[in-house]
Amino acid sequence: MRVLYLLGQGDGGLAHYTAELANAVAADHEVIVLKPTETDADEHFDDAVTVVDAFEPIGITMPRIHSFEVDPVAALRGLRSYTAVRRVFEFDPDVVHDASGLFPQVRWFAARHGVDEAYPFVVTKHEVPESRFSLSRPAVAVEESINALLPALDVDAHVVHTTNQREALTGYGVDPDSVSVIPHGAYSLFGSPDDATTATEPNTLLFFGNVVPPKGPDTLVEAMPLVRERVPDATAVIAGDGSLPASARATMAAHPDAFERHDRYVPDDEVGDLFARAAVVVAPYRDQGGTKGHSGAVSTAFSFGNPVVASTAGEFPRLVGERGCGRVVPPDDPERLADALVDVLLDPETRAQMARNSREMADRLSWASVAERHRAVYERVAASRPASTSGEGCSRI
Repeated sequence: MRVLYLLGQGDGGLAHYTAELANAVAADHEVIVLKPTETDADEHFDDAVTVVDAFEPIGITMPRIHSFEVDPVAALRGLRSYTAVRRVFEFDPDVVHDASGLFPQVRWFAARHGVDEAYPFVVTKHEVPESRFSLSRPAVAVEESINALLPALDVDAHVVHTTNQREALTGYGVDPDSVSVIPHGAYSLFGSPDDATTATEPNTLLFFGNVVPPKGPDTLVEAMPLVRERVPDATAVIAGDGSLPASARATMAAHPDAFERHDRYVPDDEVGDLFARAAVVVAPYRDQGGTKGHSGAVSTAFSFGNPVVASTAGEFPRLVGERGCGRVVPPDDPERLADALVDVLLDPETRAQMARNSREMADRLSWASVAERHRAVYERVAASRPASTSGEGCSRI
């Protein structure tokens, strides 16, 4: 089987996710990836994967949206470059899969060139808001508003990561039989503890990823003075691109010894050492209607055997709490977060067991198992609707 992946965003976790999935599927199938000319995962694609630099970078990321730093000229140039989606027809795949969430520009040009009419089409939705137009998630609301103006695609299968996401998606009117729940794999491309050049620091906490309001980094900041009352040398490493609110910055300025800030996109070759240093990884995400609960940072924590303290958003209670990988607390509650962090830091026996459970979760969430479940989806849609053409499809625009 020939599987072609479309990558609609070159920055951050979506590129890493697509690389991990493509590499794993390539163990048994021919795999092609159409991607931007520059992505954060370029060095991670295996030689078995045919990588095609088809699109220009867009430069639109969550941190840039929240800080109003998007370059409109570069963004427009990048968006227009996605007319190269038509290159799908050069490779005549059995299945086309957008594993990066079906951004509006991919949707537009896939419809423009009739890609979904010609080939079985699969989409992975990493976030499925219960309300498409919620003002609490302005970036998502804008994207969904744009999508509402675009033609619908003929999507044969949807992949989501959690049962809550499946329920939310079917609430939009999507056929439940077309939705498969496949967990987010545990990242392996950042290495393992054995590859790290630094040892675990007993009282170091790590928040990793985009520093944006939905991920609740300010909750961790406000919790840290409370943590240090009982663990005086505790340090929160906040690593990722983005900005904190003024109140959180004031707290950090008042307690400079409590924080280590890496205010930038962290290169892949530095990620492993950050997780290796961490005694605990913190994911204080805000509640997003039950549709979150997976996280690239938490997946990486599993790979490095880190205990996790997370919020109760989405499926964190199941992935972290019930599996014994850490503790979960309500979102937006610095006091409860501080209590949980102190409990874990001061109990080395429990922390060691959580670390073992995290490593077991990484085994359960291996990309080999994730790829196997994707292959079943591909085989099903290919059998139900074989590719219909080796030439460009019919435009609906």
